[in-house]
Amino acid sequence: MNIKMHIEYIGTEFCGWQKQAKNKTVQNEIEKKLELIYKTKIILLGSGRTDSGVHGLNQVANFHINNITNFNPMALKNKLNSLLENNIRINHCIKVDDNFHAQHSCKKKTYLYKIKIMEECNVFEIDRFLYIKKDLNIKKLRELAKLFVGEHNFINFCKTGYSGKDTIRKIYSFTIIKRKNFIELKITGNGFLRGMVRLIIGALINYEKNLISKNEVIRAIKNKSKLKINLSVPACGLYLYDVKY
Repeated sequence: MNIKMHIEYIGTEFCGWQKQAKNKTVQNEIEKKLELIYKTKIILLGSGRTDSGVHGLNQVANFHINNITNFNPMALKNKLNSLLENNIRINHCIKVDDNFHAQHSCKKKTYLYKIKIMEECNVFEIDRFLYIKKDLNIKKLRELAKLFVGEHNFINFCKTGYSGKDTIRKIYSFTIIKRKNFIELKITGNGFLRGMVRLIIGALINYEKNLISKNEVIRAIKNKSKLKINLSVPACGLYLYDVKY
């Protein structure tokens, strides 16, 4: 039996999604509770990694389990939520086709980045936004965001030492909305390299501050040269927003 789950979590206290031997991760915590329930080894497959401190609004994962009769998705959801800490919540469980794979079956992912313009940080929100003191020029941010839409080689917009062979990704949309002193940047693509979203948003901010030029960004996107200044924005403002199949 193949079970699909929709999960939300606050990433602040976790060393990312992916299981690690010595560090606390979201995958680790859910797997341990599933093994407690089913009394067998469970391998949880996520739609993708989120780094340390990144949040999940709609992470999707699946696992296979044998010898289960009369599966009750609501009972599993409620049992898991009673065992998990308050910073992880299972929102939905459902039985799916055996061929479904949370990562390989994924068609689109959307990430959301939240910025708040404020002189001083709100202590209750400090790990949920990127706080900046000076307002940003939304027109300039949108102007640069358009350059990233389409299929490109994003080798210059991923973490140093990225081990993947394929660095080509397609961005379907990149929207920026401002409401009062809040800015939300939402980017949808067929996949993302490690650190890619945070480096792209960092490039937008550096461009808005006139630290880099549009031509430099174009050359980096076309893989003709690297940016002279890279900025990876903090993880606290980043959310895995949605996953489509």
